[in-house]
Amino acid sequence: MRKKSANAKIRALFRKLQALAERGLDGEKAVAQRKLERLMARYDLSVLAAHDTPDLFSGRFAPSSAARPIYSFKSNELEVANAVKWAIESATKINCVHRGAELLAEATPATARKLVEIADHIAQSFRVLLAKFCVLDGVSALDQSAFLMGLYDGMMNETRNPGQRLPGRTQSAKKRKARKSAPSDLAGMNVHPYAIAVGLGKQIRFSASLEQITAELDAVATKYLAQAGSSRPV
Repeated sequence: MRKKSANAKIRALFRKLQALAERGLDGEKAVAQRKLERLMARYDLSVLAAHDTPDLFSGRFAPSSAARPIYSFKSNELEVANAVKWAIESATKINCVHRGAELLAEATPATARKLVEIADHIAQSFRVLLAKFCVLDGVSALDQSAFLMGLYDGMMNETRNPGQRLPGRTQSAKKRKARKSAPSDLAGMNVHPYAIAVGLGKQIRFSASLEQITAELDAVATKYLAQAGSSRPV
């Protein structure tokens, strides 16, 4: 049977699955490999467009003694700003520094232009996903630190090992005490925000579009909310 020509969407999916098959965790590798084989059996993937790479940090990054502005953050975005800074430094070895609301990178003009796109992709993805996460049933804005940590760890492939303690779900002692005596949320989220965010972080690293990433959050939220609803006492 003659294989179909692979369009940009199929090529992007192929590279995403290829990366998961190589760097995925636990059962992700096996699942990705099976999907990869089915995709290769159906489509002609012998030639892939160079710009279809999913890795946000692919290519070369040249340092410089001059610090150039690459992104601006709002005053209440410290965690997002730090995530962008740490990701760039870890993946590219380019030193970055906060100067007021701006993030500067010690990079050549060409590298700085590339870092502008990277910083924007990470920041926008974190903003949109956090906003959608915080309005889900059973989720408090107090969970946002653990959620953001999950996004970062997933994006940087630094997810915690099985059995390793997850980051705390930040809330005051007064809030915790009140929740002990309160009835369970009818449609609450019964999964740790970090666990939800890790897979989404991987999609950010694979350069998935905001539409794709938010659709995945919707799917994950629907899954866990359904589980919570089915497990509540009658």
